[in-house]
Amino acid sequence: MKSYLFIGIDISKATLDVCVLSTSGSMEIHYREFSNSSKGFIHLLKWVKEKSEGVAVEDWRICMENTGIYSLALNCFLHEKSIWQSMENALQIKRSMGVVRGKTDKADCKTIALYAYRFYDKLKPYVLPNRTLLRLRALFAQRERLVSMHSQLLVGNQSMKGYARELVKDIQNQNEILLKNLAGQIKTIDKSLKDCLQQDEELKRKAKLIQSVPGIGQQTASYLLIVSRGMQSFATAREFACYSGCAPFAHQSGTSIKGKTKVHFIANKKMKMLLHMAAMNAITFNEELKVYYQRKIAEGKNPMSILNAVRFKLICRIFSVIKRNEEYQKDYRKIAA
Repeated sequence: MKSYLFIGIDISKATLDVCVLSTSGSMEIHYREFSNSSKGFIHLLKWVKEKSEGVAVEDWRICMENTGIYSLALNCFLHEKSIWQSMENALQIKRSMGVVRGKTDKADCKTIALYAYRFYDKLKPYVLPNRTLLRLRALFAQRERLVSMHSQLLVGNQSMKGYARELVKDIQNQNEILLKNLAGQIKTIDKSLKDCLQQDEELKRKAKLIQSVPGIGQQTASYLLIVSRGMQSFATAREFACYSGCAPFAHQSGTSIKGKTKVHFIANKKMKMLLHMAAMNAITFNEELKVYYQRKIAEGKNPMSILNAVRFKLICRIFSVIKRNEEYQKDYRKIAA
């Protein structure tokens, strides 16, 4: 095996716990903690060079758990320096190491470094999303926060219906003002999301293709582009269905375990929820899928299983229009015939 320098980084809001493992020498493991800041990144880079044992920078293999916003600044720093990096699923790293007792940040970064060493041929380089996708992700996250606050205030107003009007009149009035402001801000964010997509011709084209599929709206299309990095992270519809919790898996072994075939709990719950809402829209307004749903109900199928099948149909249609680079056509099969 070629000599690599494996660097495992455990990322938290304030600190980076770093473990360095070199395969060119005595396999000695080095550990140090740095601040999760620009200054800390510079010190980290200098320290790793000191411990590299002559391994060239292009042979560094930096591995991290995907921690979302906490890792973004480091991702950008490494991207600017053209240093190889990989973002791996935390649960995948945990389960690959067998039985592990205890948990500390120091132990975690060592585990990540060992994972990178054992599965170096499986690691995929992390490609930083472009500026438009990063802007899109920030806008979508802001929209989620505003929608959450709007929902909480609505629930608060409803919970005060049992009170005498004079006791809570001022609170309800205040909530109404806040609700109106939040609704206006949500509309502004929606416009910003649309404008953001318009600034990138490639994303604009793909968003238009995705939204041509009946049932898929702007929010679903935007989030789908975010999680798939512009429809580049998933090779097939089945792979994306697995990621979004729409692919059923069998659960059986020998003669004693005969569980139901069902979707797995490990999934992107937000993506699954958006696809569920899209499926509900599709069986309401799309005649083909409405007939399909009603036929399966008449056959005695479970409603949720049918909706999951509709979700998968929508995913297949999304990947199909992207692959063909053509908007969805209801009578496509008739045209092809």
